[in-house]
Amino acid sequence: MAYQLSKWDLSQLYPGYDSPELQSAFDMIEEQVSSFEGVRDKLKPDMPADQFVDVVKASEATTRIGNKLYAFAGLSFTADTQDQKAQALQARVLQFLAEIENRTLFFSLWWKALDDENANRLMDASGDYRYYLEAIRHYKPHTLSEPEEKIVNLKNVTGVSALGNLYDSITSRYTFKLKVNGREKELTAAELFSYRYNTDPNLRAESYRSQFKVYAADGSHPWANLPNHRARLAQ
Repeated sequence: MAYQLSKWDLSQLYPGYDSPELQSAFDMIEEQVSSFEGVRDKLKPDMPADQFVDVVKASEATTRIGNKLYAFAGLSFTADTQDQKAQALQARVLQFLAEIENRTLFFSLWWKALDDENANRLMDASGDYRYYLEAIRHYKPHTLSEPEEKIVNLKNVTGVSALGNLYDSITSRYTFKLKVNGREKELTAAELFSYRYNTDPNLRAESYRSQFKVYAADGSHPWANLPNHRARLAQ
């Protein structure tokens, strides 16, 4: 049987944009984080190992729901970047999760700053969480203060992430024409990019020219005026 292309079915994540299950996810995260914030004063170098593991498990529970939200919003946007509801949900989820990350940031900062002796003691009792906890501590040399880290998190939402989503919204609607074996095809970006790995260098070069011809017409790409240069690189 020939495979039939169809839209992604994301109902296993959430039934839809306006579903009670989706709104409940926001509410659950808010409730869990409000509770999690209460452990801040309990984080001590000599805290009992079982209490520490409970904190890690609480963090994991919130992260699971957050990742599910993030996946649903991201996949919905990727499926149709022109869908205004998908765009709105993507923006809402990114902003919400950035704020949640800022509210729970104190835990990872405390863990990175903890002395090695107590960190090893707690990791020895953490079971399957050990690798995760070790990985967090690797980032210690690259960690800023709490106020600075919070600013970075929020700026990522309105900065690089926002620009990336805008770029995807603009360019995903493009179609490209490419002559293959003497026959002109109309291709999506993904279909066009597959020819970048073709054994024929001329076809690889033409795939670049086709892309940047469309980009140049819209004036939306910084390489729009360099199609010939990029095509030479493909050869």
